[in-house]
Amino acid sequence: MDTQGTRLAAARAALSAVESRMGADRKAAEGPALALDEALAPVLPHGLRRGKVIAVEGSTSLLLALVARASKEGAWTAMVGMPHVGLLAAARRGIDLDRLALIPYPGAQAPAALGACIDGMDVVMVGQGIALSDADRRRLAGRARERGCVMVVGGSWTGAHVQLTVEKSRWSGLGAGEGRLRERDVTVAISGRSVGATRRMIITLDAGDPPVGSGGSARRAAVGDSVVGSSAVGDRALGTGAA
Repeated sequence: MDTQGTRLAAARAALSAVESRMGADRKAAEGPALALDEALAPVLPHGLRRGKVIAVEGSTSLLLALVARASKEGAWTAMVGMPHVGLLAAARRGIDLDRLALIPYPGAQAPAALGACIDGMDVVMVGQGIALSDADRRRLAGRARERGCVMVVGGSWTGAHVQLTVEKSRWSGLGAGEGRLRERDVTVAISGRSVGATRRMIITLDAGDPPVGSGGSARRAAVGDSVVGSSAVGDRALGTGAA
């Protein structure tokens, strides 16, 4: 009989088979950080550090953009509990679909499914509505640390090493009754265990075709007491209501 348990066992077996066939190697948490687009370097100066939990609240596009460069350069990724983000949206953000595992509806097996992905993947993206207790979150964070996996999670996550919260946004591009939305400036608050005092940064999310732009000109703007930089990050509409 096909049960959730048997499907989970099959998923674990498939992950092991992929690792053996493709030569995927689990690296220690102290290994080199995964690649991050240079446009986002001011947000995460140390890159995607293995074994860390990065929480992103308020923008699915930003979450995907954080993972895109690592995926392009060969990292294995998983997307768990994110049914509203389709393959087309992920590809437009720069995620390599050949090395992406999708578990859109993990249900009650979410902790076990996430554990299996952490064991076999370099980066695991976690949906905001996934059913996890505080104890589950602590265990999974510890497992990620041991396995050298980066967790990039939607919403808040107690104990996250870095918490990115989109506080406000402003669209531009429309003229007087014509044109289209081209970009929006979002103010991101950066906090968490590895950050210290909260700082804020303005990031320009581009509504054009490039999924992540890193060649735009830099500018400086004051937000509160902080001086922050601007970078260009692609933000085509996902078609699912996610921003």
